[in-house]
Amino acid sequence: MKLKHLLMGMICTALIGIGLAHFSPALAADKENCLMCHKYRYMGIIDEAGKRKNFNVNEHLFLNSIHGKVACRECHTYIKKFPHDPVKEKVNCANECHVKPPFAEKNFSHKKIVKIFDESIHGIKPDDSPEMKKAKPNCKYCHQNPLYQKVENTRVSFDKTLARCRNCHEEKGVEQAYKHITHRLRHKTTRSSREIVALCSKNCHGDESLMKKLGVSEEAQEAVETYKESIHGKATTLGSEQSADCISCHASSLIHDIYKKDNPKASVFKDNRLETCKVCHANRNKHFIKIAVHPSIKSTKNPFLFFAEIGLRILLYGVVSGLLGLLFLEIFRRKRDGIRMRLKAGTSWRR
Repeated sequence: MKLKHLLMGMICTALIGIGLAHFSPALAADKENCLMCHKYRYMGIIDEAGKRKNFNVNEHLFLNSIHGKVACRECHTYIKKFPHDPVKEKVNCANECHVKPPFAEKNFSHKKIVKIFDESIHGIKPDDSPEMKKAKPNCKYCHQNPLYQKVENTRVSFDKTLARCRNCHEEKGVEQAYKHITHRLRHKTTRSSREIVALCSKNCHGDESLMKKLGVSEEAQEAVETYKESIHGKATTLGSEQSADCISCHASSLIHDIYKKDNPKASVFKDNRLETCKVCHANRNKHFIKIAVHPSIKSTKNPFLFFAEIGLRILLYGVVSGLLGLLFLEIFRRKRDGIRMRLKAGTSWRR
């Protein structure tokens, strides 16, 4: 009887272990049990400035995100013991991970992207002022460890295509690679055009006082305002995904290679604009690229546009006001003649 109970206990333990292994394959990323503490929602501290810092990590979101397979100390390399001391170092995204992507022969690293970013206008330079260094974004400002999302079946049939890949490739490797590729197929970036404009505007390019303090040009100070007044900005505001956003013009497919407009490597440099506009406009020419993408309608900068806008506004409001006035005059005339509106067999005017 005791042997029977022992065997039953062993079988149950084995089944539980198999179930946990099947339903929680991503838990291997947390081998050192960091989530044992960081899973609590209100875990954090109050810093010296009186600001609350939250150190909670949502277990479900993290394990299903792009970095869900990466162990915590792959990024937080400065942690040497558990429980660890207060963290005073920042994560270096250029570190080499111990994760080897499918079909790759070496470990993964963001080093190439970080190098491009550091050379761009957003990278911190030795001669930058303290205010400029503080204002410039880091990796986490734009990248929030997004979840993997399957591309719509109307564009790529996920299950059918993946089933064909499995004929030759191992399921685990090819599925991870396919998931990553289709995730990138959704958009040029993981954000919509409106979200990109909001991201560039928030805390930086949309803050004219900050731009003025950093000593940027007057044109750059008004960049967000003038973009929103342009045809591109208005279409994006209305929800268009085809209209150009900030990245569409100011970066190539590398996304991070944004430079000042007078830099020969910039996509908006005078000699590169023809190729940049080609991405959206097939029938572009040397005259087309002279059209102002950030048109200013101030009287001091562009008096023609300024007075043309005033004239068009007067024309628009004049036409609408005239039609409304004509409507009220017609109603008054009919009432004077004893004609009233009645809802009988349809709306009509009857004596």
